Amino acid sequence: MQQNLDEKTSTARFFVPSLTVAFFSTMIIETITSIFLLDLTATFFGPPNPVSIATTGQLVTLSSVVSVAFGVLMGVLAVRYEHKRLLLAGVLAVILGTVGCFLAPNFIFMQIFYSIEGIGSIIVNTMAFVLIGEILVLNKRATATGWVIAGAPLAGIASSIVVNFFFSGTLGWRSFLLLFALPISLVALAASFFGVPTSSQKIRKKVEKGAYLTSFRQVFLQRSAPSCLVGNLFRYTLIGYVVVYSATFFRDKFGLLVGNAALFVLGLTSLFAIGSVLGGRLVNRVGRKRQLVVITIIASPFLMLVPFVSNLWLAVALTYVFYFLLSLTNSASVNLALEQAPDSQGMMMSMNSIFVTLGLLVGAAVGGVALVLAGWTGVILTFSALCLIAAAIYFFLTKDPCISQRQTSLFQ
Repeated sequence: MQQNLDEKTSTARFFVPSLTVAFFSTMIIETITSIFLLDLTATFFGPPNPVSIATTGQLVTLSSVVSVAFGVLMGVLAVRYEHKRLLLAGVLAVILGTVGCFLAPNFIFMQIFYSIEGIGSIIVNTMAFVLIGEILVLNKRATATGWVIAGAPLAGIASSIVVNFFFSGTLGWRSFLLLFALPISLVALAASFFGVPTSSQKIRKKVEKGAYLTSFRQVFLQRSAPSCLVGNLFRYTLIGYVVVYSATFFRDKFGLLVGNAALFVLGLTSLFAIGSVLGGRLVNRVGRKRQLVVITIIASPFLMLVPFVSNLWLAVALTYVFYFLLSLTNSASVNLALEQAPDSQGMMMSMNSIFVTLGLLVGAAVGGVALVLAGWTGVILTFSALCLIAAAIYFFLTKDPCISQRQTSLFQ
């Protein structure tokens, strides 16, 4: 039985903000593979070149592989263990990964601890949305999801401001991890412990094998749910582009300094945060699937034009429009997945986290290959095509269960 936080106003006041802070903490470290990518490359490989930049960018690829492997286990853990405890374990993994990256003496250790942070991120991201689906009523989930997702771009905003004012000189990326990323992670741990209620799921000492199999069947033995997962995979390749390559493209092509690149990311993530919140408010009016398909199709041409523009400000404007439009579909993509298997939301969101992480992996890997083979034009056109593929999958292969429920209720 779901809890109703409307009846617990003191808890409701802190529930969504606490999840937002936890989500926020998982994205801080991503700054070192966006704004600091060239600096990170120089630390471990010497003067940057296309091959060394692409190699360093594969930090995201390896982390994604490890996170995908762990995500399979998350599907089992979500059935077996209480969800708040899993959320706290995820935040602790983020803290460990951040400390390890700060201390990393070489690229191998950097890969190991960056992957540990990735494991923590997939736990936090999965449990945040499972707890929303478990604790909040249907008509409040999309708005709550929009705020939680906004935690990711808000992390980018905060990181960009901090980098621009404090870390664009001699302090560098290691000091950024120690003095900013780590304290934020500790705050997230406290917020999750005190602000998130214990879920209604009972802790089960013994779980029959049939419970796991039933959850897997509910997720994979229908066309819409797996198609939704695949659509989210293609959609999140675009997040791989913005995390790894977007700022680096402007630094490489237009010669932006680290501070200016931080300002670019600041504007980008500000629009992304606003779009996430606005998109969450639109979901109940427009519908999850319709919002995803229409806006994704409209957004793609704006990115497609970027490599053919020689003016910095026009290229920035096109990029901003694209990511603002894309951000309007954030809440819709998560909620479409969440509602596909209402009786197995833990398993569904664990699988969704796997496919989202696979999207980041594919985005980083494909982007690196395209950069080496075809330069920045090849990179951006590739991601434009992936955007349209995602829209086609949503349109032809998925359904919005909530629309079906509303239509059914009209005849009852």
